[in-house]
Amino acid sequence: MPRVPKEVRSWIYDFFYNERSAAYLKIDARQCIAAKGGNIEHYGLSSLCIGKPVANQLEFMEGLLPCPELPYHMPMVELPGGRVADLHLVGDGGSVWLLFLDATAERDNQQRLQQKAYEMTLLQERERQLNAKLQSTNEALRETQEGLSREYRRAESLLLNILPASIAERLKADEQIADNHAEVSVLFADIVGFTERARSVGAATTLAILNYFFKAADLLSEQHGCEKIKTIGDCVMAVAGLPAARSDHAEALAHYALDLRESARRERFAGEPLSLRIGIHSGPIVAGVIGKRRFVYDLWGDTVNLAARIQKAAEPDEIRISDATHELLGPNFACDPLAETELRGTGRVRMWRLLA
Repeated sequence: MPRVPKEVRSWIYDFFYNERSAAYLKIDARQCIAAKGGNIEHYGLSSLCIGKPVANQLEFMEGLLPCPELPYHMPMVELPGGRVADLHLVGDGGSVWLLFLDATAERDNQQRLQQKAYEMTLLQERERQLNAKLQSTNEALRETQEGLSREYRRAESLLLNILPASIAERLKADEQIADNHAEVSVLFADIVGFTERARSVGAATTLAILNYFFKAADLLSEQHGCEKIKTIGDCVMAVAGLPAARSDHAEALAHYALDLRESARRERFAGEPLSLRIGIHSGPIVAGVIGKRRFVYDLWGDTVNLAARIQKAAEPDEIRISDATHELLGPNFACDPLAETELRGTGRVRMWRLLA
């Protein structure tokens, strides 16, 4: 090796000692190759011509020399053959030493680090996308659950509008509802002259009157612990004593009838006070749910039939009760006796007018 500066020799020896590759060129003041050596295989340093301009033989060096100042460092230069080297230019009098110090390992390691960083970035982006998708899915699931909860509450509300609460629970448990009740009181109430008045006032007023009547029937049934079973045209059917038995079922339904009549009197229909015809009878009935898609909770038996016939026999604005109901009411209610009346399908029946 030609005589090189001490720091250059130290560099070269250190690279050789660590089994790294190094090469060097000595470039004179004329920018011609004065000496060469080392073992980095690029352009075959052994084939470089001594005394010829370096720029003509190392294409990537064109325009590099002369350097603005020495020493000069170019890290990680990729040589045309794919090798990567750190280039160092060191001054030595009127000459320049150009060292190729192999940086392929560092470049490969740097590329691996960059690849790892890139892969990590991809993973982080994928994680972000998955988290965003998970959040979106959770939000959609939450909205679905809230929607289902709203629909469930709505269905529960509708069910309780159709059925007593205890019956609704049994129905949800897929239980067949068919019960015998030994002691209940049944009421029928309809609007006097409804059909004739409805013809003169039109649909909107007619529906408003029905809505007022049925809402009053619902509200009072809650207040008196009764159950409004159904509406039939302009008629309401209610019962006391089921689904939970109560000994004062006749009294509860009597109070219900008096308040329902008073509520009706406060409204006018076709220019006249709203008037009801009410009938009550007490006795045993059968209660149950029939139907599958459009199910209904209903009552059957002679008690129901007789209550309906008593209601038909009542006078406008009158609450008429059977002898059986009167006996259950006792002296707590004012009643006037009525003559025995022939009722269709039943025979002669003794009835009473409930006053207060």
